[in-house]
This record gives sequence, C-alpha cells and structure tokens, in this order.
Amino acid sequence: MHAFPLIVVADDLDNLGHVNNARYLDYLERGRTQWYDDEELVERCAVAERIRRDALGTVVVNVNIDFRAECTTGDALEVMTAPARAGSKSLAVRQEIRKANGELAAEATVTSVVMNLETRKSVVLPPAVKALFPTP
Repeated sequence: MHAFPLIVVADDLDNLGHVNNARYLDYLERGRTQWYDDEELVERCAVAERIRRDALGTVVVNVNIDFRAECTTGDALEVMTAPARAGSKSLAVRQEIRKANGELAAEATVTSVVMNLETRKSVVLPPAVKALFPTP
C-alpha cells in the first residue's frame, strides 16, 4: 500500500470538533493523486503516466466510505492506497485513513472511469493500466 501522510488542521473540523465527513473525501483524493503519481507498480512506471500517454484521465463515479474513528486537530494521519480491481472501462482503489497509532479512522473503495480527455467519453482501459490491478 502507498502511504500519504497528513496532519489534521483546525479548518478540517466541523462544529462537533472532529474532522467533517466531507473532508475525508479530500484526504482520500490527495492520497489517490499522490499514489497515481508516485506508485511504481509495473516496470517502474507510474499509473498516471500510463494514463497520460494516451491523453486519458480518470473521473470518480463512486465512493463507498465507512467512518470508523473520529479525528481531531493535530492528529497525524496516513492515507493508504492500493489497487483493488479493474473493469473494462473502470478501476477501483482501496483506501484507508489511519491514525499514527494504527487505528483505522476510515476505509473506502473509490471507483473511477477512464475517459478520453478530448472526446470526454469513457474508453476501454489500456492493457498496460489494467495490468497494474489484480485479476479477479
């Protein structure tokens, strides 16, 4: 799993004094973006680079998230990201947000569709990208 560290700041909190549920989506996106750019899964080539080669992009179509523990100002968190599955036009990643003590704060599966950036239509995943994900 790829790890992306972050620290909770006061602006992330809601009126109950813990991280607002919508902010978790931002944390997940930041972790996913970093994973796309950093993770060298096959032949030392990042996922984002594989997609960019064909002028493709990804758009999130589904987020399934479970909140497990509250987070507050100053908490050191890690967003963990790993490939989960690939379909014909979509890919899914598994993500966890963990506190410094290892406690699970949230877990999610995020599904994205790959699209052609010029036509704005979904496209079949390039074989090189699909190969980065586990087979069923």
